[in-house]
Amino acid sequence: MRSSLPLLVLSLAIACKTESSTPSTTSPSSATPGSTASGSNPHAPPSATDPSAASGSLQPRITEPRTLQKLADGRAVLGPFTAQVPEGWKEKPSVSGMRAAEFQLPEGSGQAEVVVYYFGQSGAGGVQANIDRWVGQFTQPDGKPSKDVAKVEKATFAGQEADLVTVSGNYASRPTPGSTEAVNKPDQTLQAAIVPSPNGPYYFRLLGDKAAVEAQAGKFRELLASLKLDAPSGAGSAAAASAPAHPTVTPTPAQPGSAGATKPAEPSKAH
Repeated sequence: MRSSLPLLVLSLAIACKTESSTPSTTSPSSATPGSTASGSNPHAPPSATDPSAASGSLQPRITEPRTLQKLADGRAVLGPFTAQVPEGWKEKPSVSGMRAAEFQLPEGSGQAEVVVYYFGQSGAGGVQANIDRWVGQFTQPDGKPSKDVAKVEKATFAGQEADLVTVSGNYASRPTPGSTEAVNKPDQTLQAAIVPSPNGPYYFRLLGDKAAVEAQAGKFRELLASLKLDAPSGAGSAAAASAPAHPTVTPTPAQPGSAGATKPAEPSKAH
């Protein structure tokens, strides 16, 4: 018995060393909420990422170039809406899954564009959070908080109560998610609207040189006022299919010693 004791001690030492050298695995619940092993999720604007650089914001999914479907009466299909695109606005094919439509505006008074974002049924965060983020992208020459000069109002479009914001100043953001190049332009103006729909909210954004935005502000309102929830059944389905889908995770039973099932990533915050 005494002679076998050293062998027993040696066996236990080898077993302990083998166990301690085995790579540990991290349970899904120990990861940061919203994070994934391969990266972040689709569609979130700039760092504030085009909406705020919240952990777990989605990266925009690249799609085939697409434009809005046109009906016989000339109206365009925009998800569940139809709309009358203002004269002189040139539609640009969109290749981002988070952009439902893009328009280049006449450059007589400078440069400006209109982008319509759609993030699915759940949208991209609360109304006030989006307004705060948009306003937060601007600074004032006199140092005054942009929230003190921003104009926030409500209006009704297509029978839906919408929220609108207008703010001017020095605009600072990132052109694309993950971009290292920041946009920093003086004398810019933003006009934006969040319009609810049965399919989730649509985010309309007019942004550009102050003079150009002011020149197109009336037409931007005309676009919003022309919205109708009368899109033909199945119309615009290709564009709807390209909208970024929020990830879904099927809960799995918690294993002994684990904290629980994987938590799904939160939807991105828009634009």
